[in-house]
Amino acid sequence: MRRALFAGVLLPVCASGTMAHAEEIVLHTIHLPPHIIDSNVLPAPASFGDVGDVYGFDVDVLRAAYATQGVTVRIELTPWKRIMRDVEAGLVLGAVSCRQLPVRDKFALFSDHLSDSANAFVTRRGHLDGQSPTLALLHKYNVAAVNGWAQSDILNGAKLPYSLVSGLDQGINVVLRRNQDIFMTERDSAIFASKRMGVFDQLSFYDVEGVGRDHYDVCFSKAFPDAEKVARYFKQRARCVG
Repeated sequence: MRRALFAGVLLPVCASGTMAHAEEIVLHTIHLPPHIIDSNVLPAPASFGDVGDVYGFDVDVLRAAYATQGVTVRIELTPWKRIMRDVEAGLVLGAVSCRQLPVRDKFALFSDHLSDSANAFVTRRGHLDGQSPTLALLHKYNVAAVNGWAQSDILNGAKLPYSLVSGLDQGINVVLRRNQDIFMTERDSAIFASKRMGVFDQLSFYDVEGVGRDHYDVCFSKAFPDAEKVARYFKQRARCVG
């Protein structure tokens, strides 16, 4: 539904103009449904047409914005820790989708938002009903978060103990089948994963109070040649088509 709505909105209505020296840019990402989806893991419906290796709402926004400049966007799937290391070192142009965090401000420029979602506590069904889902609540429970994701930074900043998991599926499984009470993660991705796993009805999702929403952007390496120009074009064209 979001794809169909977006397709009706993204029309190149601004003044023409192209990036003089670039016809293709390469950005790196991970499988993060529903924002970014590896088609080898979850093939796109036939109605989507040819989506290449990667699709999803954030990718659609990005490609449509740059298409108004005659620029194609190639997306490469790479482990997240390596992506951030390479963005910081200037070895790659940038990453999708990337939260703007203070530690990243030192080495990255950020686009306008591609999408957003709430931080959430994922628990067994009804486990936190009647309680306020704040960070202070976590002192009472065993908590898990994905290694390297924004929620681990939030927990570190609040000096809260937690266990590391490798991804969404493991985070959901440790809540359902092991000794973890709460999996703190990005809500939309967790809902998507739980439906795919067939366990959605066994879980509850509580938006974390006082933390705010996650905003997903493109982050461009400050050390990569012409990154500032590429970032500026995205900001301009995203306003035109969004």
